[in-house]
Amino acid sequence: MNTLAIALLSLSSTALALNANSCLPKTTPLPSASTHSALFRGKFQKAVISPSHGSKSQALYSAAAAAAAAAADYSPTNRDVLTKLPGSFWSGAKSKYVLDFDWAVSKGMGWRKRIAAAFKFLFLGGLWDTIVSTYALLMRRIPVTIYDARAKEAEEGLSKADFFDKYGFVLLNSKSAMTAEDWVASERDVKGELKDINNISVDGGAAHRMRMDEFRNEDTPVKRIYAEEAKDMLKSILPRAKTIMPPAKGIRRDLSGGLLNGPAKQVHNDYGLVFDEVVERNPFFDFDKQRAIYEESKADEYMLVNFWRPIKPMSTPLRSMPLCFLDSSTLGEDDFVTVDNASLGLATSLKDNPGHKFYYYPDMTVDEVVVFKQFHQFRNETKARMPVFHTAFPDPAADKDTEGRVSFEYRVGLMA
Repeated sequence: MNTLAIALLSLSSTALALNANSCLPKTTPLPSASTHSALFRGKFQKAVISPSHGSKSQALYSAAAAAAAAAADYSPTNRDVLTKLPGSFWSGAKSKYVLDFDWAVSKGMGWRKRIAAAFKFLFLGGLWDTIVSTYALLMRRIPVTIYDARAKEAEEGLSKADFFDKYGFVLLNSKSAMTAEDWVASERDVKGELKDINNISVDGGAAHRMRMDEFRNEDTPVKRIYAEEAKDMLKSILPRAKTIMPPAKGIRRDLSGGLLNGPAKQVHNDYGLVFDEVVERNPFFDFDKQRAIYEESKADEYMLVNFWRPIKPMSTPLRSMPLCFLDSSTLGEDDFVTVDNASLGLATSLKDNPGHKFYYYPDMTVDEVVVFKQFHQFRNETKARMPVFHTAFPDPAADKDTEGRVSFEYRVGLMA
């Protein structure tokens, strides 16, 4: 599959990530930022970060009182930044764009079907949708203020659970027992997964099913170690969770990861709002099996959350392409743009909206993790709750000596 096809066929973070050395938008700190912001963050972290993971006799995370104590030290010396984020459509864009390259890349397609599909692509709207989407996803950038989420947590004075419930994301302290080698041993083979998906018409999906079984059940360090850490973290912010279903692998990203494993630099969410479409049109996750468990249970809700963190061998605070998150309470259903990637499924992009508010956590360490919602379905509701759109962006605090980002994303389904 060629580079352009991969970039357009998979907006999701599993397959759309521009090379980190490609042209980045200029990012500048807002006038309120000062050299004292690190001092504030230190006070805030000291107040809200409790002992490292594994101390059963002590709470893993701060309560509202700790956040309120940090808020007493709060001043406007935060790390808000002004930047231009790529990957969003204009407010008047269509709600769906179809990018069907199967006729060019899929194996096992007869020449008659291939010619018919190519004709449809070239003359019946497919080419135009591709041009428009290419411009929006890879070229268009809009000015956005990204607010300091550490300052926001201190200002709100909420518990971690309440902040997560209100905004859809939250920062937790969790010193992992995983080593740098453990993370490498537990990463998904994204290139292999793309190959298996393209071969479904040839082998009936046998290779893809085997790979998804490995994703869920293989004996990896993540399965043995991080899965248990993730369960503890979830229980701390979602005590109503009844069943937690952590996989055996996640996606490891670094600046040398290229198109597939470099930081994803387009605003996106990997899933839409219709559960049937999420299950049927997302081959990179075993939603079908998780939904079957959900339907057989008496659970009221199904949720997919993402654990995102810098990881070892990083040894300094993250300033290289950190992740920012859209406050889900500022998002509406009309803001969604579905990108239909044919055999590679559906992904979701965003329309411009002046009401949107983005946040990030400056200077994250390997002992911190952001948990954010990617899909949240209540049993008696026709549409899912609002997810958290996200993207990497250049931190203006970075310089030529900044340590390159190494990160891990881990998607966990749960029922409550």
